[in-house]
Amino acid sequence: MRVWWIVLLGCRTAQPAAPLGGGADDGAGELASASIQVMTTEGSGADPFAPRKQRRDDGALGGTTYGDYVVPAWQSPPDVHRTHPKHQQQANLGGAIEGRITWRGAVPGKRMMSCGPQQLVQVGADRGVGDVVIYIEQVKAGRTMPNDGHSAQVGGTLIKRGCMLRPTAQIVTPLPASLTVHGDPARTKLRITPPSSTVRMLELEEGGRRSVPVALGVTRVESDDGSLSAAWVLGSDAPYYAITDERGRFRIDALASGTYEVTIWHAPLPSETGPLTYGQPIVTRRSVTVAGTKPARLDVSIGR
Repeated sequence: MRVWWIVLLGCRTAQPAAPLGGGADDGAGELASASIQVMTTEGSGADPFAPRKQRRDDGALGGTTYGDYVVPAWQSPPDVHRTHPKHQQQANLGGAIEGRITWRGAVPGKRMMSCGPQQLVQVGADRGVGDVVIYIEQVKAGRTMPNDGHSAQVGGTLIKRGCMLRPTAQIVTPLPASLTVHGDPARTKLRITPPSSTVRMLELEEGGRRSVPVALGVTRVESDDGSLSAAWVLGSDAPYYAITDERGRFRIDALASGTYEVTIWHAPLPSETGPLTYGQPIVTRRSVTVAGTKPARLDVSIGR
C-alpha cells in the first residue's frame, strides 16, 4: 500500500519595512520601500518612481574642504619641460646625418681587472668604435616632441656585470632625470661623481637597485675600490642624439635643412697598468650641412 504524505506550507503575512535610517533598517532602501507601496497600495497615490529634482550637493562630489584642509584653487597644468624643447617643432622632416666613427693609431689593449682581462675601449676588428655618443644641441627647427604632460626619458639604466658597468657611455634626456643602477650577485660600494656637486657613496646590495639624480653634464659611476670599470652618463637636453653600434655606425633622422654643430663624445681612456685611473674624454666637433632628404655623411677618426 502506497502512502502519500502531504505537507502544507502556510503563508506568512509580509512584515512592513522598517523606517529608513532607523535602528531596524535592514538596508532595503528607497527602492524596496517604493516596491512595497506598489504591491500593497499603501501610502499616498503619488508615483514612487517619479523623477526627482536633483539637488546639487558639493559635499557629495568631494567638496573643497576636508577637515581643516582647504583645497587650493585649480592651476593650469605645468609645461612639458622647463627647457625642452627649445626649437620650433615641425612634422615630417626628411633630413638626416649618418656616418661611422673609427679608431686611428694603436688600438688600446685589454686591461687586467679583478675578473680577468677586459677590453674597456670598444674597438672592433674593422676599427669601428662603439659606445660613442653623437649629439646636436642647438637647432632652430626640428622634429616634434611628446606633448602629453611629460616627456619619455631616454637612457638612465646601468647594469653591473662582474667587474664591468654597462653601457660604458650613454645619454640621458630630458632633464631633470634619474639613473638606476642594477646589481648582480656581488655587493659593491659605488662612487657617484656628478658634474658640479660633491661625490656620493652608495651601497649596491646583491641583486639590488639604486637610483640617483642626473644633472646637466657628465656623471661618473664607478666602484669605491677601483674593482669596476667606470661608466659615464651624459645628462643633456639635446633634441638630437645617437650612440654608435659595435661597428661605429650611427644615424640621426628627422632633421630640417641647415648647418649643424655635431659633437662626438668618447669616454675617458683608462690607464693600462697600475691603479685604475682616467684621463680626459675624447671630444670632437664637426659642422655638417643637411640639404633636402639626402643623408649628409659624417665619418670621423678618433684616438690618441
